[in-house]
Amino acid sequence: MSNSLVEVSNNQIVTDSRRVAEVFGKEHKNVLRSISEILVAQKSATKFFYETEHEYRGQKFPMYLMNRDGFSLLVMGFNGKKALEWKVKYIEAFNEMEKQLTVPKLAPNPHYRTRLIKTAVKDIGGTADAIAEVFGVKKGMATAALKMVGEAYGIDTEPLQTLLPAEATPGLLTPTGIAKALGIVNGKGTPDPAAVNCKLTECD
Repeated sequence: MSNSLVEVSNNQIVTDSRRVAEVFGKEHKNVLRSISEILVAQKSATKFFYETEHEYRGQKFPMYLMNRDGFSLLVMGFNGKKALEWKVKYIEAFNEMEKQLTVPKLAPNPHYRTRLIKTAVKDIGGTADAIAEVFGVKKGMATAALKMVGEAYGIDTEPLQTLLPAEATPGLLTPTGIAKALGIVNGKGTPDPAAVNCKLTECD
C-alpha cells in the first residue's frame, strides 16, 4: 500500500530519502548527510531511520527509509515557502495512510456466498431460456452462456451443466457458431455474429 509520498514497509508508514530530496529540491547526498548528522547527534534516532539501498544503472547506492518521526526530525531545518508546503503535504499523506490502515475490515457474511450462487443459478437459467426462446434451439446449446455467467460470478458451473438437456453433439457455443447453425448471415452471405450479439443484448 502506498501513495506518491509515503508507503507501508514492515508494518510502518515510511518515506525515503530520495523522495524527500526530490520534492524538497535537495541533492540526495546532502539529505543523506543530514540524516547521518542526526544519527550521530542522537543515538536514539536510529529507531526512526532504516538504512537500505537503491539501484541505478546497475550500481547500488545508499538510501534511508524513515517513519513520521524520522521525517519530522529531518525536515525540521528545511525553510522557505515551498518547504512548508511540502511539509504540510507530507503530514496529510501520513495521516491519510494511517486512516486507511485503521479502517475496520468487515467480517465476511456467511450467507453472501449462498445468495451469490442462487443468483448465478437464476441468471444461468434465464440466459438458457432466452437463447432457447429466441433461436428455437435446445437448452443444451446454452453451454457457453452457462460458462460465461459462471465466470462473471466466479462460480464453477460445471455441475450445473447436467441440469440442461443434452445435445447430440455438445460443445461450446459462440456467436459465430450460432449464426452458422441457424443460417443468420450478413450481406456477403457469411455467418453474422454481430446480429447474434444484437439478439442476445435485446434479451438481456
